[in-house]
Amino acid sequence: MRSGERENGITMESQAPFFKKTPYYRIMIDSEGTGHIRIIRRVNFRTVLVIFRDLYLELKKSAEKPHIIVYVSPSLSSEMSENMKDFLDFTVACMEGRFELAIIE
Repeated sequence: MRSGERENGITMESQAPFFKKTPYYRIMIDSEGTGHIRIIRRVNFRTVLVIFRDLYLELKKSAEKPHIIVYVSPSLSSEMSENMKDFLDFTVACMEGRFELAIIE
């Protein structure tokens, strides 16, 4: 999808080549090719996997080793299941690229 298109109520922004915005999360690729996932409200683990997969595949089109940063608030971080933390550990160990979890205020 490109800027200005809508699918299932998701509003797209024109500034970024890849941007999705929902009430629960934001996904974008910045001008340097880094992928950003901002989780705003609690989402189930399956949704996280789909978000991550879509962003990773989009980044792989233009970068050999994608860089993805996942941002969550301290309260969401404390609520997140061990599955999410284990998944990020898995990505760092087994997938090409750089993956980070950032706790934001």
